[in-house]
Amino acid sequence: MVKVLGIDEAGRGPVLGSMFIGGFLIDEDETSKLEDIGAKDSKKLSDRKRENIRGKLDSIGDIYLEKFTASSIDRMMDVMSINDIELKGFADVIDRAEPDKVIMDLPEPDAEKFIGKIKDLMDTDHNQVEFVAEHGADDEYPVVSAASIVAKSARESHVEDLHSKYGYDFASGYPHDKPTIEFIEKYIEQEGELPSETRKSWSTAQRLMKQSSQNTLGDF
Repeated sequence: MVKVLGIDEAGRGPVLGSMFIGGFLIDEDETSKLEDIGAKDSKKLSDRKRENIRGKLDSIGDIYLEKFTASSIDRMMDVMSINDIELKGFADVIDRAEPDKVIMDLPEPDAEKFIGKIKDLMDTDHNQVEFVAEHGADDEYPVVSAASIVAKSARESHVEDLHSKYGYDFASGYPHDKPTIEFIEKYIEQEGELPSETRKSWSTAQRLMKQSSQNTLGDF
């Protein structure tokens, strides 16, 4: 029985909140069950549909999740890039799941080089593992779609928790979201610092802190 693992990420680019690496492991000859429940790339699903599918995944295969908090990302960014952090998350999930086959979306041009980077980060023997990395894998392979749903569901739940914690709906936490920037600006104005879940290594966070400092000096 070939165990196949799909992997995907959610929350790679936000200035607020954690990044999640989702993995889904299933017998390869049972992947049709994922199609039956409508698994597809989480970006193309409504929130309600995504969560409905997420609730069914536990009974079909095994769920794996790696979480990188904003503070851990900041620490790791001292010695590596966000790309490397994501690759480390992928490698950690593969080590835990011990699959026979891994399928991933390819975020760069060279699949062989990308797979090689992940193998270098793995702790377990990868010689017997088959690796597939393709552009658009989250559309092509239901097992990657399932992993995408796992990661996206975790990220959305995390963001909702932060909304509740701060009593403020700052939308997604991405720099392009105006409510996110407005929330950070107001928080700095009131508290004199960034929210603890901010990725302080992000240029957006540094710019907003510098802007606040300049505004304060302008008051004198």
